[in-house]
Amino acid sequence: MSFVRFVLRGVVLPLGAVSAAAAIVAQGGRLSAHLDVLTHFAPVYLAGGAVTLVAAIFAHRRLLPALLGATAVIASLALMLPEFLRPQTAAIAPGAPGQIKLIQFNIARDSQGLEQRLAWLAAEDPDVLVVEDSRAIFQTAVTQRLGRQMACGKTCEVAIFTRTPATRIEAPRRGRKGMGPAITIAHLAGPQGDFPVVGVHYGWPTDVEGHAENSARMLQLMKDQPRERAILVGDFNSTPWSFSRRREDAALGMERRTHALPTWPANGLFGLAFLPIDHVYAGSAWATVSITRGPRLGSDHYPVVAVLAPRAN
Repeated sequence: MSFVRFVLRGVVLPLGAVSAAAAIVAQGGRLSAHLDVLTHFAPVYLAGGAVTLVAAIFAHRRLLPALLGATAVIASLALMLPEFLRPQTAAIAPGAPGQIKLIQFNIARDSQGLEQRLAWLAAEDPDVLVVEDSRAIFQTAVTQRLGRQMACGKTCEVAIFTRTPATRIEAPRRGRKGMGPAITIAHLAGPQGDFPVVGVHYGWPTDVEGHAENSARMLQLMKDQPRERAILVGDFNSTPWSFSRRREDAALGMERRTHALPTWPANGLFGLAFLPIDHVYAGSAWATVSITRGPRLGSDHYPVVAVLAPRAN
């Protein structure tokens, strides 16, 4: 058996079969939360299908790998395309009155590279910094060396650092069975009145019950917030092509300003992130100036930098 035939039969065909099967079964996420877990990895199935299609060119019998590859690609795109086709309000020009810069960053409980992180944050000079999984050494450095005020949740798993003190801080309990998301809410003074910045950190989607409770608790808490002025950011551990994220988007009634922006894993091969799991939402009172991804800073997440401005009345 030639090496090419061995690769096709032993590697490519199984890859195509698994990718096609997973992408098809993931469609069941519309009805099943357990099957919805598969939707998050749609880019992997897409890549597997693409490799199988390319390999079909070199196969002696091309029909099977071509069918498997095409099925994986089509089924994966059926999951992902709604995010890329999702309409978004146009960004406005920089320099709008009252604009704020907000950075969201899961630093993964790692104090390694502290000086690099602080140097980048000092250069960015955000008005609001929402951090998940930070340690006390990082929190102290930000407050003392960068001159920020800190608002903390029950466990400081989510910390919000602001240029000016918050007018009010909420640290809600985590709800039923303690399975609500880690959450902190800081109310800040703005040109159009106070507005809440809500930072959240969801558990992994593989914990199906816990992840669903994260979402239910967050939506419940957001009902008490002025959502047209609210900003909601965090590590949702959820991709935009999952059906649970689409349902949550609809229930929130706030525009998700991140648009298929991959943030994880930042510590993978060549820093090639492929899953958008860190998100920024803002109410209708906010216009988007820019949404960008920050550099690799030692975490398995990339930071997200959002610049927003109050909409003119």
